[in-house]
Amino acid sequence: MKKNVIWAIAFLLIFMWMVFKPDSKDLPYFKHEPDMIQVDITGAVKKPGTYQIIRGMTLAYLIDLSGGLKEHADISNIQLGSIITNASYHIPHYQLIEEEIIKRINLNTATYSDLILIPSITENRALEILLYKKKMVILKL
Repeated sequence: MKKNVIWAIAFLLIFMWMVFKPDSKDLPYFKHEPDMIQVDITGAVKKPGTYQIIRGMTLAYLIDLSGGLKEHADISNIQLGSIITNASYHIPHYQLIEEEIIKRINLNTATYSDLILIPSITENRALEILLYKKKMVILKL
């Protein structure tokens, strides 16, 4: 009798498994995005190129991977803590403005127009220098 009960329970379990087993169609489908993304970085970095990074990393991490910033990198409009969302980034260079080299001027022969070309010398200061020169010439006579 015990044998028949065990066989009945086993048969019942197998029958329930066959009736209620999940079909592959019933399983939910999850879209799996790759954890690694490729990002291109150009501009004022030491090693520009394409790098493969983990999704969710910051722009500062990408710059560090590319060897860091060059000396003339302009990061004033870049948020280094922002999460990477674009496929490419460009780090701009500073616009180098070359100023004229200041020439030596002999104050004994300098004119008003020569003096006002010197940085930090205003029109009033140039006039004071010329008046002082004239005063010294008069005192020597």
